[in-house]
Amino acid sequence: MTSAELVCVLQAIPAFKGAFPSGPGIACNTHGTRTGVRMGVDVRVLVEHEVAVLAALEPTGRDFAIGMWAAQQRGESVLLVAWVDDVPVGHGQLTTGVDPELRNLHVAAVARGHGVGTAIVHAAEGHARAAGAASLAVGVADDNPRARALYERLGYVGTGIRSTTTYDYVDDAGARRTATETDETLRRALG
Repeated sequence: MTSAELVCVLQAIPAFKGAFPSGPGIACNTHGTRTGVRMGVDVRVLVEHEVAVLAALEPTGRDFAIGMWAAQQRGESVLLVAWVDDVPVGHGQLTTGVDPELRNLHVAAVARGHGVGTAIVHAAEGHARAAGAASLAVGVADDNPRARALYERLGYVGTGIRSTTTYDYVDDAGARRTATETDETLRRALG
């Protein structure tokens, strides 16, 4: 799927309706592709006016965007957001400090497999490198082989450091849930 086709898929999602420009040559054709526009994924640090955009796409009670903005304002992390035509399609939280970690990497289901995750990881590496970090860590859940394959393809190596965390979250339907996740830390040198 091209990024143009991705935008056509996103346009079909009610939350994204009206989020794209319209006009001659700016429409999905009968083959499900967008005509007349070249697009790519733009990954950038969350800015204040974008918090409301992200929050509007969350179920009530999740408050992820607001929480990430607060952490960013405290200097604990930055939220890297992937955009296609000004529509957020993924994000990753990069912790600050001498031993940064990429956390909460998420790509919208319709955007998976099209380079969005890779773009977020590369952006995190660039930010960490610019801050003087020698390496970047990521935690990957045992039950997420697709994410692990992505990280390993990008040069991340298992450290053998494992952790189990229990946390509460709000699912896509707005229901509060509790999950327990076992992760391994992977690391890549930023040479």
